[in-house]
Amino acid sequence: MNMRKLVKISNLIALAAVACLSYWVFAFILATVFGLKVFRENLSEMFVFSIFGIIAVMAGALIVNIMLNLTRIAERDDKCEAVKPQRPMKKWLYAALAVFPLLAALLFGGNYLTVQKKQQILMKSAARVQSEYGSQAAKIADYRFDLAYLKQTSADLELMEKRDSAFRSVSVIVPDTIGGASVYLAFHSNAAAHIPDDVTTGTAAADSIAYRHDGKNRSIRKAEYIYQAGLHEREYLDSVFGSNLDTSRFESHDGNYTLFYPYRQNGRTVAVFRFADYQPYGKFGS
Repeated sequence: MNMRKLVKISNLIALAAVACLSYWVFAFILATVFGLKVFRENLSEMFVFSIFGIIAVMAGALIVNIMLNLTRIAERDDKCEAVKPQRPMKKWLYAALAVFPLLAALLFGGNYLTVQKKQQILMKSAARVQSEYGSQAAKIADYRFDLAYLKQTSADLELMEKRDSAFRSVSVIVPDTIGGASVYLAFHSNAAAHIPDDVTTGTAAADSIAYRHDGKNRSIRKAEYIYQAGLHEREYLDSVFGSNLDTSRFESHDGNYTLFYPYRQNGRTVAVFRFADYQPYGKFGS
């Protein structure tokens, strides 16, 4: 194989490495900026090591190319070599540029399929929870602000979380009032974490529960359980509880998946179960 062919091969390797580097950086930027969830969890490490690998290939091809060109110059005869006309490269340039929109379409399409699959999983889990834990769900939906409810709800929600790996946390949202103002309260599996085990009774006070422990008067306030809903969440909860709708709501943002699933009794919505999950998918720096 002559020097000319070797130089041509090294040039092709370098161009291929540049193209791969450009596509990979483009894909990673899209996945990071738009929170696209397509790749596996080790994307960050895979990206870093692949960048080093591509750069190493580019550097090797460049060194070989320089050495071969120097060898050709040293061995060149006094006569000038005939220069062959260059083939048009526009079609290859257009083909390389066309890969970028195609790659973006694949990434966004993959992210859409991932979100749809996660929504289906959470919907099935929510229906299964309400069917398999019918008695517990009914007790949770029978809201009253007292110590017994907080402890029982905390235990039931913890059981649901531990027995179903499809979601990381489940909470219940109920309507209430504080000082005459309408609010939504959310109770999680740790709702009773700060209540001593030996305390079983308390006295109802203004928007709170008073109890005595270790010779001291203590209280639990409704304000500690206020659910800070966003604008769209607030509108959804108002429509569900105010109009007795039974529609669920699914949200997805940057790997956070949330499903609001109404619980109905006697034809009206009395509580909303909130199922949440998070998939990091190897964001850079994670």
